[in-house]
Amino acid sequence: MDVDTEDFAVLWLEMKLGGNSYSWILDSGGAGRGAWQGGVIHQFLQWIRKHQCFPVTTMGASAGGYAAADVAASTEATVMKGWTHWGKDKNLMPGTGSVHERRSEGFGNFRHHLRTSIRFVMGKNEIGRIFDSQPEQKLLIFTSRVRRRDGRVLRSRDLWRYFFKSITRKLPRPLKYVPGLYREEPVIFVHPLPSSLASEYVRPLTRENYHRVIEASCLVPIAMGLPLLPDQINCDVGKGSHRADQSDDAAVFMDGSFALKIPLAVFAEESRFRPLAQWASTDKTLVFCCDPKGGLWETTSRLRRLNEHPFVSSALKHGQLLIIHPDHKIEAGFLCHDNPVIMRTFHRGQEQAERLLKSEVIKRFFEV
Repeated sequence: MDVDTEDFAVLWLEMKLGGNSYSWILDSGGAGRGAWQGGVIHQFLQWIRKHQCFPVTTMGASAGGYAAADVAASTEATVMKGWTHWGKDKNLMPGTGSVHERRSEGFGNFRHHLRTSIRFVMGKNEIGRIFDSQPEQKLLIFTSRVRRRDGRVLRSRDLWRYFFKSITRKLPRPLKYVPGLYREEPVIFVHPLPSSLASEYVRPLTRENYHRVIEASCLVPIAMGLPLLPDQINCDVGKGSHRADQSDDAAVFMDGSFALKIPLAVFAEESRFRPLAQWASTDKTLVFCCDPKGGLWETTSRLRRLNEHPFVSSALKHGQLLIIHPDHKIEAGFLCHDNPVIMRTFHRGQEQAERLLKSEVIKRFFEV
């Protein structure tokens, strides 16, 4: 079922009147686990329309940030549109172009696939639903702002360090590569952003920077090319939005999950995000977790698991938090852009969602 933009405001308000308010957190996990997540949320979007329990707030980093934008567009057709066409751009020719162009695109032109997908999926109608039709719908996309502690501009060797950090993230703690040369901070782009919440760490998500913010949130250096510069992501400067000129000096923006993947503890503990957390809070939170064991890792480095955090434990105990994670091995890999493999992974996510939506766990959580 698709929904015309002009009709959506009324429909969304009808959904919102269903009782409890809900937020969805979409976890990161690359293209493979993102496809599983896409299949799950596709079925959930159909189900919540029927039961009038649409999320008021959606948020995420990396593939989860892209998925959060899909959900904010408020129709499962957007999710299907993205994954059906993922990797199908036949105009891409790996290995062509200048050395600089190849370096900026990453391995196998994955970056080009990503950029093409974002602009195709988030077209005029989808952007209209997000920015015109839903005055109370809240969307938060996480990025990581990275700077050298010594103030120097990041060079190629710095990006390689972040690449190695990414590929060692699942190793045991003593074997992880966690360089200490950098200041790594979450910067969250928000729509609609009240001016009272704007800060160095909380910035507006607008029509002008929308595609770029999603792209930045997904970028693992080297594998996906070069990170974005501040001027590329703060493209609405001069229109009354926040810009932290000095704080962005010598900084780049990259995959949001380096600095923040699951925000439950950060929102509860850090004063810089507390006003945003209060503004975005809802009665219940649903986490679409990409970890096969349901681990809520705060960042992609997997140094802090939040499942045992007092706030999380209490929310789980009292039915205010529900975690959904894969119940099977995910076929597609992190950088997969093989569409048949992606769609098999997507369909298995749909199948898992269908089982879940018939369960008592889901009925209790949504009180239907």
